[in-house]
Amino acid sequence: MPNSTYAFTNARPAVRAHPPPLPVYPPLESAYPNPLPAVPQPAKTFADPRFAVSTHVVPAAYLRCMPLPTRPLPPAPNSTSSKEDRRVAVAERMKWVSEQSGAERGRHERVLFHVVNRYVAVEPRSEGKTLFLAHANGFPKETWEPTILDLLSKENAVDQVDEIWAWEAAHHGASSVFNAQIGAELTAYDWSDNARDVLNFLLHFLPSEIAPPNELPTLLPRVPATESALRRVRGYNDRKLFAAGHSFGGFCCAYAAIYESRLFTGLMLIDPVVICSADPPEPPGDKRPSLAEGALARRDSWPSRQVALESFKSSPFFGSWDPRVLDAYVEYGLVPSSDGKNVQLAMPPIQESLAFSATYTSGIVWDLLRTLDPRVPIRWVVPGKPGEPEIGKPGSTQERVWLRPANSSNIRLGSAGHSATQQVPGDVAKELAGLLQGQDHVPTSKL
Repeated sequence: MPNSTYAFTNARPAVRAHPPPLPVYPPLESAYPNPLPAVPQPAKTFADPRFAVSTHVVPAAYLRCMPLPTRPLPPAPNSTSSKEDRRVAVAERMKWVSEQSGAERGRHERVLFHVVNRYVAVEPRSEGKTLFLAHANGFPKETWEPTILDLLSKENAVDQVDEIWAWEAAHHGASSVFNAQIGAELTAYDWSDNARDVLNFLLHFLPSEIAPPNELPTLLPRVPATESALRRVRGYNDRKLFAAGHSFGGFCCAYAAIYESRLFTGLMLIDPVVICSADPPEPPGDKRPSLAEGALARRDSWPSRQVALESFKSSPFFGSWDPRVLDAYVEYGLVPSSDGKNVQLAMPPIQESLAFSATYTSGIVWDLLRTLDPRVPIRWVVPGKPGEPEIGKPGSTQERVWLRPANSSNIRLGSAGHSATQQVPGDVAKELAGLLQGQDHVPTSKL
């Protein structure tokens, strides 16, 4: 077993039983909008010439847990309003968010899409090693690019990976813009829907073979139904799939692996939001606004990307990021406003708030991760920066990393908080290289 920073401890048992998930399948092609919108902000030439990048569109899972809103969304706070008027507007929106989050789960049909980036080796390989990356809440898929570049710069790393897919959830980044163009309406989040979107891609749309650059269409076709069925039973014929997810994306990857373990060769969870249902999602005694409230109150437009960049640099949160990640966020996380006079967040704050309000749904992974096939190695990458608050109650990180003890290991990154992928992409890349190579790791910090 690879070395671990956290010593083994018994995690608390499952809190509750969970019903089977909704079936995973895409909408019929006849339900697609015709014509489909153009892809927003397609990827540019990749900085490493040994790999080529392209942008694609993929349908999301057709069945969703959450219904459409029960009443109209209250107006957003006006930047010129008084502090009290803004507070009232945010409170009214937060009430609306809570109503949607508390809606009864069901079986609702919805046509949504994802925008994904594909990075493929220019020179053909033979092993079929495929890396799937899932982002944290609020971040576009391109914020993974510094990690990808740092991974490919590692010795022998280029020989260890053939293809990389950076997935983007339906209401993030370019996916959010694309779905707005087809009239997709706001819905509350149940994170299991997003995790089933990951499975929908891996089961029904990840191409059977690794095609050369520029050979895949923008709208990825569905693989034959017989092949999807076989993937559930024996995995991929010509691929070895390694998945890495950060925060919200970590939940999505873990959930997907629990239900379709045959698809996975290895799993890396970067401080995933996996909370025991008995714990609060945010630190006890924290008097600050919740993450959902904070998202509603954040600024969402700027006169230009440069003004936005300078504003972010002065923020304690964004100021701790690797400059390359911040540049990617400014380039792909912002889009022109409808009047063309400003730039605004590609993911509206209301969607970010809806996602944050659903962290409690992550308890399903806490309860079920212990059932994940021990054949699949799990590498946990968690914060080691002094003073960094934990997800859930104090001490829960040590429990979390041993939810599935067999074939699991963990490492604390001493220079990173929860936003490790944004703060220290090189350290995350080192861990990804080890996952792909099957190497044991020696912890870089024992805190």
